[in-house]
Amino acid sequence: MSRAVIITPMLFVLALITICIACDEAKQPSHFEIMVLEGTPYERGFKHGERFSNRIRSLYASLLPNSLLPYLNREQEDVSDVLLEYKVDENEDLDSYYEAWEKECLAGCTDRCREKCGFSYLLMKESGENLEKDIPQEYIDEMHGIADGSGMPYEEILILNTLFDTMLTFRAITFFIRQIQSPYIQEIEFVTDLEHDEIDNNENGDADEADEALLKPYEPSPVAIMREVPTDSSIRFVVADQKIGVNKNPLDIQGVDPDSIRIQVNDTVYESPNAAIITTVINDEGTVEILFTPDGGFPPAADISILLQVGDLSLGHVPPLHARFMRDEWFTFSTVGYGKSLADTPNRAEEDGRTQPPSISFAMRGSATVDGDPIAAHHYALLDSDTTHKHTVMFIHKPQNGIPHATFGYTGIVWGFSGMNTEGVTFSFNNSDSLDNSMAGEVSHDLFMAHLLASGVPIGIMGREILKTGNETSDGVDYLRTHKPAFGWNVLLADAAGDIRAVEMDSNEFNTDDGGVFVYDPEEPNQPSSFGPDDIRMASHYAVNTNDVPDGTNIIGFMLKPQRVWTSFYYRSLRAYHLLGELIGNNYGKLDVWKTAQILRTPQLVDEHDSMISTIFEPAKGKVHFAMGSVPATAMPFLEVDLKVALEKGVE
Repeated sequence: MSRAVIITPMLFVLALITICIACDEAKQPSHFEIMVLEGTPYERGFKHGERFSNRIRSLYASLLPNSLLPYLNREQEDVSDVLLEYKVDENEDLDSYYEAWEKECLAGCTDRCREKCGFSYLLMKESGENLEKDIPQEYIDEMHGIADGSGMPYEEILILNTLFDTMLTFRAITFFIRQIQSPYIQEIEFVTDLEHDEIDNNENGDADEADEALLKPYEPSPVAIMREVPTDSSIRFVVADQKIGVNKNPLDIQGVDPDSIRIQVNDTVYESPNAAIITTVINDEGTVEILFTPDGGFPPAADISILLQVGDLSLGHVPPLHARFMRDEWFTFSTVGYGKSLADTPNRAEEDGRTQPPSISFAMRGSATVDGDPIAAHHYALLDSDTTHKHTVMFIHKPQNGIPHATFGYTGIVWGFSGMNTEGVTFSFNNSDSLDNSMAGEVSHDLFMAHLLASGVPIGIMGREILKTGNETSDGVDYLRTHKPAFGWNVLLADAAGDIRAVEMDSNEFNTDDGGVFVYDPEEPNQPSSFGPDDIRMASHYAVNTNDVPDGTNIIGFMLKPQRVWTSFYYRSLRAYHLLGELIGNNYGKLDVWKTAQILRTPQLVDEHDSMISTIFEPAKGKVHFAMGSVPATAMPFLEVDLKVALEKGVE
């Protein structure tokens, strides 16, 4: 089949209009394709693989051996400090599981041996094979078709299709291990006459109480941690550090480096030791007390965002050698005269010039949209590596049994990051870091001898199943309630009737009482994700499942923590989430496809480096709009496709 973009004459005119009024002119060629697939699952896969053989090979080579696999290999030493089956020690008489596998692999290897006999390839291969157990047979057949059509080994196609579930579960564990060996805030105290201001500053029900100004232990919060703070207050931080593991490098030194302190107040940055307003005391137990007193005090009747960043004294053990830094820790408080509650003072995590926004999704209907019809939107951002945008495809599937549907993803992959079926059901997902994931469950079961295996249904396969079988959002909710995911995800569902639902999921390995699935909609009382009665939004953090890991969860000496305590996505997700809510609110009643595209193109919501695919769905009209094939994806115009017309006309 030759390449053709399925746009009817009227849609072509609309596309031209979109191009003319696009906010940003595309400065690079678009690499997207559109393809209609029909027949048996194997036949659809074979056509997919045959047509995109070169691009599948290109995606695999650029993304895995040239990017991800070398990066993940660097994590082996941290992992092997805890999981002995991955330990490498030439002086040991008894090989670890990894060492034995590596020797056997190298003995029989004839091609790309450094890649195929490395730690990260073993991780991807074994985890993919474990995930395959929960993939319905038709998608396995489709992957076999892709492999045969492209001439690639099935093993590599399986790795490509399970990559995101494996990578994100593994990343969560390794990032957590790294973070718990970095400095962390033990307590925060507002040093002032706060105890005598007759205000319930921490909203615990009592004013003018002992320790009113003390947060011990400190807990990250999506809203303000203190209110009505006197403007002449100082802030005292206590920061600690710890090291773990059975085989630590002597350069991995425990202790906080007082010269590494960096504090940002809204958009003003102060750095130690040159900032006279930062004084430190090193305590006997190795903690550091930081007293921060800004010149002139804090402004009155204001909400203040504070960033604290601190490094340790170690040089680590993975080149290039450098200290371990805590994640950027943001908190918010208000000063005297502001007058709002903690809940009404969101922790916005000011722009820091160093971190990018994560994936976002939102949906509107009724009073929020111009004509009352529902609109759902999504922008996925995670990993481009100057690669993935060159391999984007809109696949339109006509299954023999099931509802025709479109997905937006990449060559070689049977699923998409978002999609819609001909009944008007839409699906999109954002990754949401959680230690309540399937790989952490393996470690919990087998302790130091655990293998790193993800399990459950891959999130993209979940999306395909919902689109293939769902007539309304409730069908999608039922599916998600009865199938286990490998990782933590935020899923947004919408349908032609205007039912919009947000679903937060984890693997339910530890907090088994909650079922691991949290569903809410705009009419849900006390949920924070709607501006009004007809909208809902999600980013890459849990707004409802805030205790994804229950207190006291311990694995081989690690006290696991909820998402908000450790993930690097948390504060940048809060920043995007709150801004997205403002933009929806400012356009309430005026939202249409064009204004939705404007929101998606808002610079503070666009990852300039790892934006992947952006989509807008009109479920009641049967239309999809997509921007992909460039970085960022939203630099391209949103092109419109009528799904039923595309199915009727096919590809010429």
